[in-house]
This record gives sequence, C-alpha cells and structure tokens, in this order.
Amino acid sequence: MKKRKGIVLFITLMLMLLLLGIVSVFLSKTKESKDEVTSSFAIVQTNFIMHNLFEYLKTIKFDEDTIHYASMTPMPLNLGQSNLLLKITSAQSRININSFVQSAIKDNLVSDKFILLLTKYKLKDPYFFLDLLKDTIDKDKESRNSQNSEIVETYPTFRNKKIYTQAQLDKIIDYYFDKTGDANIYNFPFSKIFGFTNAAIDINFLSYESMQILFDDANQNILKTIADYPDVYKKLEELPFDDYYMKKVKKGMLGQNIATTTQLLNISVKIKYKEQFKSKINFEYNTKTKKVSNYKINILKEKNDIE
Repeated sequence: MKKRKGIVLFITLMLMLLLLGIVSVFLSKTKESKDEVTSSFAIVQTNFIMHNLFEYLKTIKFDEDTIHYASMTPMPLNLGQSNLLLKITSAQSRININSFVQSAIKDNLVSDKFILLLTKYKLKDPYFFLDLLKDTIDKDKESRNSQNSEIVETYPTFRNKKIYTQAQLDKIIDYYFDKTGDANIYNFPFSKIFGFTNAAIDINFLSYESMQILFDDANQNILKTIADYPDVYKKLEELPFDDYYMKKVKKGMLGQNIATTTQLLNISVKIKYKEQFKSKINFEYNTKTKKVSNYKINILKEKNDIE
C-alpha cells in the first residue's frame, strides 16, 4: 500500500513539475512579447520626440558662439514627459581621412608625419597600418610592400576606394590587430582626429592631436593655445600665425581646406521617457539646409546607459 502511495506521489510531483515547466515557458514567451511591444513603442515614441526636436532646431541660429558653448556641456531639455540631454558639436572638427590618405599616397612627407604619430602610440608596425589605409583608398586591388595590406584579398565584400564610416575604419583597425596582435592600435584616438565629411575643417573646434598632423611645422605653443584656450575666430586672419604660415593655411593643409565656420553639426540626444524607456540618437544636422542625415537610433536597456 505504501508503495502504491509512493508511486501516486511520484506521478503527482512529475505532473506538477511539468505544469511548472509549461507555466515558465508561457511566462517567458509573454515577457518576450511584452518586451517586443515595449521596444516597438519606444521606437515610435522616440521618433515622435525627435520630430519635435527637429522643429525646435530649426528655430535656433547656429553661429560660431552658439556652437562653441553648446559643445562645452550637454544641454538638458524637457518636452512634456520626456527628459532630453542634447549635445552639439561641429562635424567639421576632424581631418577627412580620405583626403589625408590621398595626400599620404602622393607625398612621402605626409606619410612620415603619420608614421611618427602612430609611433608615439607605440604601434608595432605603423607602416603596415598606413599601407592598409592606402590600399583601401587606392583603386587597385594589389597589396603594397606589406603582406596582406589589401583587405579585399581576404574579404572580397570589403568596400574599397574610400573609407565611408567609422564602422569601416573599425574593420581596418580590427584587421590590423588580427594580423599583428598589436592591441596598441586601440589606444590611438581615431575618433578625435579623423572624420568622413568633405566639408572644410573649422579650426575653432579642431583637436590638438589633429593640429599636430596638419600643422606639424608650426609653433607648438600656438597650437596648444588654439586648442586648449579656444577663442571663436571669425576669420582666418585672426589666427595667431605669422603671414608666411597664414598663406599656407589659406591654401589648405594635407588636402583639407581650413575655415572658421561650421555648417554641419554632430548632434547626440539621450532621451528618458517617464520610466518606460531610454534611448540614444545620433545624427548630423545642416544648419543651412536644416536637413538631417545619418540618423541612428539605439534603444537602451541598461539602467545606467542614460547617465
């Protein structure tokens, strides 16, 4: 009799475990469905908020002083039940990597300048990395002096003839690491120095690292003054260079024109809507045409991502 009761108890426990398993699966699927709905709602709500923000941006007169102060600290905004943290910087504050590499292909002195900078960050094979950049820019599909410097030989889907985005540059950086094992490549401040827009560089927002490349034969104290204690220069003639160097600046440096105005902005927005979701958006804004480009949205899941 006890044996029979034990069997019944065992069967009962098994049925309970089975039911618990079914309930767990149901709850899991329900949570997944809820998360999908929440994520979809977050994207819709974010786009709605951004539409209002775009209209707000059209009302702002973005002169050099406005951009300068906006770039110093993020600006909090409140749109109804949404809290926004808006950061505005010049999209013309970095060297166009494509025109720079083209200059390096044509002029060994430009190559030497970049090699010295890479060496400063202790790269084991700076010549190989520069060859990777050159072989990405040029039109042929043959490697230079270094072995495997033409990435398309290994990855046929890799885009050649131009570096279009940071993601593509990151692939080149990762490829260098895969071939050399040199982790120092990740210490190099690419995002501070290089960009991808063809617009002239606004020297009011140029980093000191970028100045060291463009104006390597200029007085370093002058460069530090421009970078560390930036005034808003209204004209090139206001820059603290002598007449000889000013002529060089006006002609352009390393294939890049120099200016004292910004038309294209980089804007990043962090949004917190009630306690339901957080998101981060990046885009470029043309102050002349008032048009948005390169719009990217990322719904944040971690609690601290918005902070």
